[in-house]
Amino acid sequence: MLARDEEMLVGQATTLGYDSFVQAAAHWKQRADPDGVEADDERHRSRRDVYLVSSFGGMWLGEITLDAISGSIVAGELERLEREMFEAEWAEARTTLGRDPTTGDLKRTPGQRRADALVEMATRSQIAPVDGRRPAPLFSVFVGYETLHGRICQLADGSVMAPGSLLPWLDEAYLERAVFAPDRRVEVSATARLYTGATRRAIELRDRQCTHPYCDVPAASCQGDHITPYRAGGATVLANGRLLCGFHNQLRNQRPPPED
Repeated sequence: MLARDEEMLVGQATTLGYDSFVQAAAHWKQRADPDGVEADDERHRSRRDVYLVSSFGGMWLGEITLDAISGSIVAGELERLEREMFEAEWAEARTTLGRDPTTGDLKRTPGQRRADALVEMATRSQIAPVDGRRPAPLFSVFVGYETLHGRICQLADGSVMAPGSLLPWLDEAYLERAVFAPDRRVEVSATARLYTGATRRAIELRDRQCTHPYCDVPAASCQGDHITPYRAGGATVLANGRLLCGFHNQLRNQRPPPED
């Protein structure tokens, strides 16, 4: 299959961004060698390892190796807590200085905040209520998507997965279904100003990241944007919606309207 598809793959490599091409190549590999990708994913999961030991002077040294799903779970929570700490630290520095601070004015470096976020994760694990609900992954099953847009089996962060790698998580995972069909939208008020609820979720599942051609901000950090502006009569429906990160959404809406 490589000999047959080499020209197509090289063409994609010359036109797609790095992350997009990695995803495209991974999807091609799934079709070319479905048994092989299952074995690869199982081998990756078998390599999971955490190394954390006390060193000289009471310092701890470590290393983490995780498969794609486990790594996504840990990295997502670590990033969320680090962001909370950054925003609190930024607000405190602005109040103290009486101006917008720079990163050099903050008490901690990004690496120090990530370390503190890891400790916070461990602390919260100890104080969670006994009857509290355990966080679980959410698997979105796309019905009709492959017919309209092509095969997809990947995480929210863009990592392409072999279908079999999801099996160990099915006992605790939540499942949701998204039906994609031509000329059909998710039911939501067409006069709503913001994309919320099922319509927002459908856009996230379809676009998966900022739709600007040179941006890969994930869906969870993006805003729902009207392709045809709301002020110009654009309806708040799936077909008129797309994901844009805060920067590209603001940049688009700051541009003056075209002259007639």
